[in-house]
Amino acid sequence: MPINEGPLAHGRPDASRSAKPACTRARTRALKAAFCASLRRVPAVRSLIFAPIITIVHFRASFSLQTARGLETLQHLRAERLKLQGRSQLTTAALKSLFVTRSRSACRSSVVFRRVRFLWHFHWRMLGALLGLLLAWVPICVAAGQQPAPIATPKAAGTPAPSAEAIELVNEGSSLLSRNDFLGAAAAYQKAVQDDPAFAEAHRGLGIALWRQGRLAQAWQELSTVARLEPDSAQAHYELGQLAWRISGVPSGSSSAPAGLSQGDLRALALSEAAKAVSLDPHNFEMRITLAGIELAAGRKTEAQADALGASSLAASATDRARALVLLARAYFATGDEVRAEAEYNKAIKEDPSNGQAYFGLGQLALFQRDAARAQKYFNRAIQASPDLAPAYAALGKLMLQQQQRGEAVAMLQKAVALDPGDFESQYELGRLLLESGDATRAKEMFAKIAAARPDYLPAGEQLALIDLREGDVQSAIARAQALVSRHPRAAEGHRVLALAYWRERQMDMSLAECAQALVADPGSTSMLALQALELWQTKARKEAQQVLREAAHSDPTILSPVAFCRQIVCSAGDIPMVDNFLRQNRWILEPPDSR
Repeated sequence: MPINEGPLAHGRPDASRSAKPACTRARTRALKAAFCASLRRVPAVRSLIFAPIITIVHFRASFSLQTARGLETLQHLRAERLKLQGRSQLTTAALKSLFVTRSRSACRSSVVFRRVRFLWHFHWRMLGALLGLLLAWVPICVAAGQQPAPIATPKAAGTPAPSAEAIELVNEGSSLLSRNDFLGAAAAYQKAVQDDPAFAEAHRGLGIALWRQGRLAQAWQELSTVARLEPDSAQAHYELGQLAWRISGVPSGSSSAPAGLSQGDLRALALSEAAKAVSLDPHNFEMRITLAGIELAAGRKTEAQADALGASSLAASATDRARALVLLARAYFATGDEVRAEAEYNKAIKEDPSNGQAYFGLGQLALFQRDAARAQKYFNRAIQASPDLAPAYAALGKLMLQQQQRGEAVAMLQKAVALDPGDFESQYELGRLLLESGDATRAKEMFAKIAAARPDYLPAGEQLALIDLREGDVQSAIARAQALVSRHPRAAEGHRVLALAYWRERQMDMSLAECAQALVADPGSTSMLALQALELWQTKARKEAQQVLREAAHSDPTILSPVAFCRQIVCSAGDIPMVDNFLRQNRWILEPPDSR
């Protein structure tokens, strides 16, 4: 119905009045949508301004009743009020008020000046309305000038949602994974991936299940796919970074490592993925503290300090805050700042007295300062606070080994290995103690296990070759030693075994050559100095032999005992008289020249 036929016509037809144009209605709808969207972004202000809006509309319309646009606007408003309820009605009224234009002639007319009482009555409502609009408009204008927050990239248009069967398979896999049924979980996730190759959650579950099985290369493929499907997912990059760091510790050439990526590449990827996760979710404590740990292990000490500090500010509990402070202390200790490291460890203990890592760190600090008694005290406290802290048992075992408390050392190392089967260094020390105590069978099993898991850990391979030599299997010892040399030509371990094996076969020249190469890599090797002195004595180079024997005896005086000497060079029964004669003739080697 045209506005001039409506109730606002007041019986005064005007040629300028006509039906509301279509373009005006279009503008109204567009402005209404924009205004509603902006209001949703400021919910606190929205409730404040709804009440005064209609007041402003009536007030402005009262100034413009004498104009065609003012009349048609108020007419349209009243029509809208009949159709809309609540907040929609008020929002629409505010939108329509944008079309109300003051008429200069109307303002100059006596109609305006006759409305003094109206202004007096509504002045307080007017002030409230203006304040409400101002509060609403300021954050809208500020938000308009800001970059939008990053949001997760949705699936490309046209990509179907995961099927009900795929979702059911993922749920089944998650249930199996929670029960540690990694094989069953992997099978369920694999079926979900086959049903929908673009289903990121299926790839993620499959990657985690493969990871838990130790199939790291396949897990890498799946978690890389998740990061590609969800590039804005902090969790995807976080898990991929953790896996990259885990694989970077695997020996080179292992089937667990992804093809074409070196250990250095994986460490760099771990850092970049962890940093990307933190940039996407900067307030996530676990992501920040993980990044700090990776940075510290990678030698980026300054960055580790900054991120550990950041993690401590994000901690939601005293336990988490203590974890961050321990990491910060480790970062300070890595830079040589012992005072600040000790202070942070003590802060961590105040935050969480049950944090065994803090006591363990203080023990390491005391050990570094050559205070063995204080170190032992802190290691014991660490075990009391955290009975399952394997590194504390290992450190205490090595400390007792230095103090010649072999029985206690064996007990501590056994506990450390039981808690952490991956601690190959503690396994190695335990194997050596078992070997010295005469339990060669268990020692050989332990060394073989280490060599299989860590082929790059040469001391385990050396011990296996030495056991072969003690058992009289010289050729097996030579074969093991040659394999060690081919893997690491400049390392001392393989050359040491070859020198001993060739001496057993009385190939003096070859033995002396291998001995020299071993001493280049490890100049203080007691076994090689002892063997070199004996062989030089046998080849009539007496002066050089005595000089080398003196050097060996200065570093380890027990070498002048026939039993200790034979243990070092792995003597056979027939070699004992020869060694005894050599040591008897040089028994004065450590005496001062005047007393000879």
